[in-house]
Amino acid sequence: MNEKASARQAGKRAWSRQQIRGLVHNVLKRITQAVLLALLAVVLLYGVYVSYRDHTRVDYLASLDETAVTVDGEDLTLSDLGFYVLYEEQQIENKAEIYNAQSTKDFWNIHVNGIFIQAQAKKAALDMAVHDRIFYRAATTDGFVLTSEEKQLLENTRTDFWSDLYDEQKERLPGTYESINETMKEIALAQKYQAHLAKEKGTTYAGFGYDGLDYKQLLKTEHKIKVNKKIWDRVVFGDITLKHSSVSYINGYEGEMKE
Repeated sequence: MNEKASARQAGKRAWSRQQIRGLVHNVLKRITQAVLLALLAVVLLYGVYVSYRDHTRVDYLASLDETAVTVDGEDLTLSDLGFYVLYEEQQIENKAEIYNAQSTKDFWNIHVNGIFIQAQAKKAALDMAVHDRIFYRAATTDGFVLTSEEKQLLENTRTDFWSDLYDEQKERLPGTYESINETMKEIALAQKYQAHLAKEKGTTYAGFGYDGLDYKQLLKTEHKIKVNKKIWDRVVFGDITLKHSSVSYINGYEGEMKE
């Protein structure tokens, strides 16, 4: 009697373990299915967003006089941001060619650290423009000027910048040649003031960079920035000074490849 009871009890324990394994298997299966469905939903939503964005996007080159952002009461137009657009698109496209030379659009659509590279480049361009305008105005207010050596460095920077651009970008300038050169001069003065401020505050040069903590605190407490969302939200980076003839979401392409 005791042996039979023990056998039944052991059978119950064995069946319980098997039941638990089955339950765990089913839970994991459902989690996997849920994750895959969620990923599919993200891809589909992004596709809808891209389609909507492409139909409502601003024609950047035809809208250069539109205000992109207001910095302490001063309007910066899309033309004023021309240098930053050229710079960011050239930098990202260089990396995109390494990633997939036959369909560089792939790289622009990569999602990294919670943001698409395309959106990251757009944010960086605006943030740099705001940063440089603030520090340029401070530099001119305090009487900063470029030395002969700094002017020569500026000329070298200009030469390198124009030579690094793609031929296509030179044909699709988001501003005039003169205005873009002038922006580089303003950046040189902004950087000079940035170095001065970092030394004065006893911190690092990087701390007062456009993404530095010291600068962000300064921005928060002493400056007023207002983005013109009606225009800026409809700006699509990657297709302003460059023209991607394909739209690719993973690997490969649709339509013709970018030349």
